[in-house]
Amino acid sequence: MSFQDAIYLITLLIEVAVLFYLELKTWNTLYTPLNFLMLPYVVVLMITVLLAGSSWGFVEFYYPSIFIWNVGLLLFAIPSYSIGAVLKYNNISVHRKPLREHFPKIHLIMAFLLSAVFIWHLKGVVTSSVESLGSDEFGDEFSGGGLWGHLRQFTLPLLMMSIYYVSRRRWWLWLVIVVFLAIGMLNQVKGWVIIPVLSAMAMRLYTGKTRLTLRLLGYVVLGAFSVFFLSYALSILVVQNRGVSEGFMEFIFGHFFHYLTSGTFGWSMDLERGLPDAGGSFQNVIAQLVNLAKSLVGDSELISPVNPLYYNSGLTLTNVRTIFGTLYINSTHAQFAVYVLFISTMMYMLKLAMLYFNNIYIYVIYFFYCGLLFMGWFDLYFASLTILEFPILTLLMLLLDRVLQEKTTDVTK
Repeated sequence: MSFQDAIYLITLLIEVAVLFYLELKTWNTLYTPLNFLMLPYVVVLMITVLLAGSSWGFVEFYYPSIFIWNVGLLLFAIPSYSIGAVLKYNNISVHRKPLREHFPKIHLIMAFLLSAVFIWHLKGVVTSSVESLGSDEFGDEFSGGGLWGHLRQFTLPLLMMSIYYVSRRRWWLWLVIVVFLAIGMLNQVKGWVIIPVLSAMAMRLYTGKTRLTLRLLGYVVLGAFSVFFLSYALSILVVQNRGVSEGFMEFIFGHFFHYLTSGTFGWSMDLERGLPDAGGSFQNVIAQLVNLAKSLVGDSELISPVNPLYYNSGLTLTNVRTIFGTLYINSTHAQFAVYVLFISTMMYMLKLAMLYFNNIYIYVIYFFYCGLLFMGWFDLYFASLTILEFPILTLLMLLLDRVLQEKTTDVTK
């Protein structure tokens, strides 16, 4: 590491430390959008720096790639402190209130109904499909799109609520959790397994259901590694029909760290090569809105936000660039700034809604979006249709819950 490289790294660490202090003073909690975005990135960045040029074969890290995060985090912080200043000026408290919660009956009904439907569907796909269980192709057939893809989206808020409400008294929710996690694993998209689990755990920590301890952090790391272990184990043992060889665990660990650093290394390599994929359309950033509009007018030529340019970071290929890297190559400077300010503003307005309404369903939406920010070290998740479907489905659950409560009240009168 050269002196100039050290300056890039130290500057970011100082910036994050200052922003973290200001965020804590402004909102009186660790669980804010900015913290969800920047703290995981710092951890992944330090792992990337340690692995760069190591004996595992990872490429060298290009330190100027850090600068886009300096800019992005500063922009993201502006709405946080602006809204916080307005609240303080008007003497509006930002302290968390005890969550007014009840166990929603509709959650129980839908969770077991969806579990049964997906188990039946899995049996049918296994019988009819020529693809191997655990392959990407099988995942696409199982729940990659269409009706089953949308039903899988319904499992995300239900999974979060199951993790939030599970306890010794509600031990049977573990059955729902296992089924929904299995559905996500069979779809072979690791992010949509990790995000709801981490989001639900953050919700438990925020509300005091769970205490933040070193043991819990260890369980979280172990759980994240287990997702990769099961995913690659399915690929090697089932899809490729290979046995457990001497280098099996080394392969798993290597690909775990590849996934963890694929965004930071991907953006680093992209910038070092002069951004050959720059100049991409801003439509890639708002792909879900563009595709929705195309579908409404009958246009079948949908766009994909997936970057087609792959780099080999040492172990295998990556096409992700972190949240700010992906945004940068698909936008002008003005679009970059406006988008970051918009996302940040919406997130902090949602935080205010969570504090004001003090409702479990708003908590679920807020922490799910925080989970998307948490994965900012990987890529831009806000271009997916899920960010539109998730709140709609969650609010639909809220509506059904209210109707069910009213009917129960009428019966008991």
